[in-house]
Parts: sequence; structure tokens; C-alpha cells
Amino acid sequence: MPTSKEKYVYQRGKVYIFNDKNIDRSYESTTRQISEQAQLFIKNVELILTNKKIDIICAENFPVGLPPAFSILLSVAAVQYKIPIVLHMHSFTISDVQAELVNQLMWNKISCVSKSIAGDCFQKGADIDLISTDYLGVNTKVFYNTTDKNNSVRQELNILPTEKIIMTATRIIQGRKNILEAKGLITLVQSFSKLSPRHPEMKLLIAVAKAPDRLKNEFDQSLEMLMGYIKLHNVESKTIVKAFSLQEIPDVYRASDVFVLASENETFGQVFTEAMSSGIPVIGTKVGGIPEIINDNRNGYLIQPNDSSVLTQKIEKLVYDEPTKNKFIRAGSDTVNKKFALKKTIS
Repeated sequence: MPTSKEKYVYQRGKVYIFNDKNIDRSYESTTRQISEQAQLFIKNVELILTNKKIDIICAENFPVGLPPAFSILLSVAAVQYKIPIVLHMHSFTISDVQAELVNQLMWNKISCVSKSIAGDCFQKGADIDLISTDYLGVNTKVFYNTTDKNNSVRQELNILPTEKIIMTATRIIQGRKNILEAKGLITLVQSFSKLSPRHPEMKLLIAVAKAPDRLKNEFDQSLEMLMGYIKLHNVESKTIVKAFSLQEIPDVYRASDVFVLASENETFGQVFTEAMSSGIPVIGTKVGGIPEIINDNRNGYLIQPNDSSVLTQKIEKLVYDEPTKNKFIRAGSDTVNKKFALKKTIS
């Protein structure tokens, strides 16, 4: 795992987490620095391979998340130590170099979080015999449905049981990049500004992922911009923006009435399966891996990105059309249990 501190090891039960500052990409590095960091990283990896009984290596998104040297050296180490190596892809490759790292290195398997990612890898030249789609699972014992809307989250936020919560959950930065538009937050705020005058009982809840301390400045700037859009559309009195801990998120889903993520692109969309498992009807966009989760008008709504007018109509219908809402909740739960429950994805 990356860290801005000196390397250290954290053990919890049988899990060892080796924190290595050489894979911290929160700052700009020169070509020479990247080369030195990659070499130091692989030395640390080789110490682990030598001192621990390692049966398999899983490289998490290496070609996209790190400079090429890291993927190349890790692949070479796997061959040298005769250990199978799996590439776990949860992002689309952007450059030709990234695609070739997926295509040409010595991966024993390329595991993708969605068919959309798998198709992207295949179209860009990866060996079809190495590619598989392995969905991320949902722990249905943590994300479960309840009819009680008067939970701790509503009490904490001073939201009445009779008020309707339109919820979204997302990052607002990716690395140092502001991703408000890419995650559909601007579209959602625009849509809510049309709903709010007609439905004063509605509240918009934006649950944002907290950034690490090293990216605090970028997070604060993005948050300030988000609050600016909210104020611009005159919905600041009806909108709550809050960073929740991972442990709180299941209660946040259960407190809500509708879940929306209007992304311009999404490799999978784990939040949709979590919301469905929590008994919340969902609205997503026809991009990336989202249509693999949402079957339009059966277990949720699919809309085109950047269409605040249609989004407004769909939110309004799901909040006030009880038969449709209940149909989506039942179908969403069925979708999770048959396809995305943890016991299904790891069997």
C-alpha cells in the first residue's frame, strides 16, 4: 500500500500490510526518481517473496495506477521466483503504453471487475484466454434492507422520517484531479434544483469519500467548488454534503429513499449493488459497467449522462410512485442475491 511516510508493516491477524512510500503517487516525480522508486519497490517485494511463503501475486491495476517500470519489474520478479501473477483490472487503459503492459507482460490471468473492462482489454489486444470477469461482491450481512427510516443517520442530520432523501456517494477527487463533472454531481445538483421548489420535503445528501491527508488541499478545493455549484443553484438549504466513514455508509443507504449516480463513465459501480442490497431504488447512466447491474425499468432506471431533465423525472417518479419503487427494490435485491452477493462472487 502507498504511504507518504517511511515504509512500515502493519499486521492484523493473518493479514500483513506493507506500506511503501515508493508507490505513493500523490506528488510529481522526475523520470530518474520514478526509476529509483521502482527499483526500491521491487527490492521490497523480493524481500517479501523471500521471507514469506507466497503462492500467488495479485497486481491491483498496476498498468493504469503506476508508471510502467513497476509493472515490468513485478512481472519479471514473478517469473524469476516462479510465482503465478494475476492482473486485477478495475480501470480502463487510457494510453497505448498502458494497453501494451496489459497485453505483453507475463500475466497468468487478467481478472476484470466488469465485462466492460474485459471487453476494453480484449479490444485493445489482450489474450482472450487470459481474460475473465470477476464481479466485486456485496456483503449482504452488512448491506441489508430495513423499513425503519428513523435511523441514526437521519437523527444526526436532523432529517425527519417524513422527509425524502435523494442520496449519492462518490469521490470528488481522483489523484489530484477534480472529478465533479465526471461523477455526475453537477448534473445531479441541476436536477435537484428543479425538484426542490416543487417538493420542499426533499433533501439531497451527498456522501463524499474522504481523501488522505496528503491530498487535503485538492480535496478542499474540490469541495469548495461543489459547494459553489450548490449555492449557484439555490439549494444550499436543502443539500447536505458530508464525509462518512466506511462503517457508517450502510446506515446512510438505509436512511435514504433513492440512490443516484449520474457518472459520465463508470468501470463497474459497486455503489449500485450496495444500494440495491440495502433496499434502495437506483438511478444510473448507460455507461461502462453500470448496465451490467441495472436493467432499465426492471431493477432501476438508466439514463444518458448529463441529462438533468430526464434525471429530474426519474427521481420524482421513484420517490412518489410506490408500485414502481417497490418493484425496483424487490428486483434489485433479487439481482444482488443471484449475481453480486459475496457468497456468489467468491464461490
